[in-house]
Amino acid sequence: MSDFILRINGNTRCPGGINFPSSPEDWGPGPFFAKRTKASPSTRVDGTKSGAPDAGDRVYVWVIESGDNSHGRGLTAVATVASVTEETDRFCLMLSDITLLKKPISVDRALAGAPRAKIIAEIKRFRPERIWSLSEADVAAIEDLITQAGGLETTSAADPMADALRRDAEGVERAIADRKMNLVKARPDQQAFRQAALARHDERCVFTDTRVVEVLEAAHVIPHTGAPEFERPENCLLLRRDVHALFDLFLLSIDPVTDRIVVSRKLEGSAYADLDGIHVDHRLARSALDFHHRRFVETERS
Repeated sequence: MSDFILRINGNTRCPGGINFPSSPEDWGPGPFFAKRTKASPSTRVDGTKSGAPDAGDRVYVWVIESGDNSHGRGLTAVATVASVTEETDRFCLMLSDITLLKKPISVDRALAGAPRAKIIAEIKRFRPERIWSLSEADVAAIEDLITQAGGLETTSAADPMADALRRDAEGVERAIADRKMNLVKARPDQQAFRQAALARHDERCVFTDTRVVEVLEAAHVIPHTGAPEFERPENCLLLRRDVHALFDLFLLSIDPVTDRIVVSRKLEGSAYADLDGIHVDHRLARSALDFHHRRFVETERS
């Protein structure tokens, strides 16, 4: 068995153009595509040539963090190659046993965590797509980084919202449309949801630190559809009323890698631009955080 890093663009190389999946099912089993160069199928850290991944090999999926064709988070998953097909300028890979990292690892975070790892230095130096063939030392460095970042995700059973998102996808889309049209009606349990949010977040807006209770609202991250899984504390933020409205429109979000606020370019020049980069103690489930940030990125690209 050999080991590789698939460093790829998310928009064009990942299944469905999904840069960061909420669950392995978003990606599995593929297809993934990796750039095929004339020089060699893959490259070792010392610059020498190596072969292509084959069935049974282990691959670390690294989705490039920024660029015209990628909005990934870095090292995102570990998987086993089920099959490989060579095409004119790329390899088509079907993957099995896809396991997500609890927290993806960007190039800069990897360099800070493993400053002496040659593989990380080379990835930092050579930013474009590439298949990297890994030595035992390279694998040890990557595995240590994964451990530092909290390890690998367990099954989705630990996060019932991930299953509910897939099961109630149409209901979520309807709820998003209703929010945009202000069709949301007060529900009998809404006050209880708000009281729980006030207690969970110490009666302050998690984005602005506003402590005027009268202007604070409980915000569903994944919108309310009636599914009980979305009525959990892990799907709730306490936000000031105006911030809540912008959050619901995906003009404000939280970067799942850094836990910092990201602000839409549409808000440039406004007072809300000052929120960009503020660290948030959000306490959200990963599925909720991933869902909202993915929709934020899609809104920015639209």
